[in-house]
Amino acid sequence: MINRNKLRGLFSGAAFAVTFCILISGFNVFAEQKDIPASYDGIKTYVDGELTQPRDSKGKIAEPFTADGYVYLPIETVCRLLGEEFSWDAANNSIYFGKRPVVKIQEVTVSNADELYNQLGSNKKIKLKPGVYNLSKVKQSIGVKKNVYWEDVYDGKELVFSDIENLTLEGLGDKPAEIVVEPRYADVLNFIGCSNISINNIKAGHTIDKGDCDGGVLKIDSSTDINISDSIFYGCGTLGINAVNSENLKFVNSVIEECSYGIMQLDSCKNFMFTDSIFRKCQGFNMIDIISSTDMVFDKCEFSENTVCYDYSAFLNSDLSYGVKFLNCKFKNNVFNNFGNNLADIDFTGSAFEGNSLFIAKRAELQ
Repeated sequence: MINRNKLRGLFSGAAFAVTFCILISGFNVFAEQKDIPASYDGIKTYVDGELTQPRDSKGKIAEPFTADGYVYLPIETVCRLLGEEFSWDAANNSIYFGKRPVVKIQEVTVSNADELYNQLGSNKKIKLKPGVYNLSKVKQSIGVKKNVYWEDVYDGKELVFSDIENLTLEGLGDKPAEIVVEPRYADVLNFIGCSNISINNIKAGHTIDKGDCDGGVLKIDSSTDINISDSIFYGCGTLGINAVNSENLKFVNSVIEECSYGIMQLDSCKNFMFTDSIFRKCQGFNMIDIISSTDMVFDKCEFSENTVCYDYSAFLNSDLSYGVKFLNCKFKNNVFNNFGNNLADIDFTGSAFEGNSLFIAKRAELQ
């Protein structure tokens, strides 16, 4: 382990730390911008006496330069050279070297929608007693929070979770606690810029009849470390999961059913794992839509009684995506004209197909 005094020495002249630019996992974080003359003079970098080429997290050369009497090099690059752990927390506007501070999680139990709403926030484990929690019944004019707020949709308001971390929603009892919303254009659970979110033993959906919704069940945008277990997401919601620009999702022993546009859409996502789960009785367009994503793995999952209703849609649409796997899965009694595209790039090891049929034939039967 490199002596931490060495690390502190490299950061002397604190301007190095944040006044120029920090490159962290693909995000650029700038302080107040100003133009300064910079000089690239072929500065050599040595670590413990050995000449080393500094590189960023993507392997690109990060060349040191001088300006105003200081030597500049991204913090992340320096930490990589010294073998030090480093992370940037945008939600808390914080930089961490080594271990992060221990976070104290507050545990509470709620029994109705108002209590649930009042407790929502970071660093919380919220236990929901058995029952139905209608978020649309909450008095939306009071208790306004920075990270939990309401947005207008066509037929009402939608609850948004923004920049929240370390939040667990856990239903108590043998059956899942149910979270519902009334507006058909609202997503039931909408997370933006959140991290370390757990949903356990929760049933979520809309209050109105299936087929009438324009909002989905779970929406995650620019979020990380989402864990779902022993839960049910149901229609009329358009999609069970709509994820964009997010990574590290685990979906375990859970169900998506009766959604009206498809099962899920995953766009620009990374490292999603679906295990021992069931996806059934959904209908509409592409059932599974994977776009520009990597490492999407389904293991021991069942896809049954789903219907693709349009000739131009597919059961499995994988576009510009890599590491897509369906391992030991079952596809049974589904209806579609086109099962999927780019199938040669998808791993179906151990998967079985049974009783699936063409929609064109099913349509002829109904006429």
